[in-house]
Amino acid sequence: MGNPARTVPTRTVSAAAATVLAAAVLTGCFTTAADFQSDAEGFILDNDELAAALDTEFTDATCAEPQSQAVGSTFDCEAVDAEGRPWEFQIVITATDEYEVNVSRRPSEF
Repeated sequence: MGNPARTVPTRTVSAAAATVLAAAVLTGCFTTAADFQSDAEGFILDNDELAAALDTEFTDATCAEPQSQAVGSTFDCEAVDAEGRPWEFQIVITATDEYEVNVSRRPSEF
């Protein structure tokens, strides 16, 4: 099926809450939970808006496969930024073709 095209607006950046929400609206459908997993990994690595909002670029991202594709399901991702620092993200499935990327742990919190 390949990677579906997407438009990605950054919705909220809250430094106080240490949370970044970025929605990936996808044109195409995910047929398996693994589709969400691989797309989220690519999103963390390649999305310019996310990199700008967090003031870093990522060199590696690994996500767990979601247990379910149901709306409200979550799964976790770990990433490494260009300075070699670890980040953790929680992904929330918000629709059959959409998810939110939330920073759950920044490098300064390790």
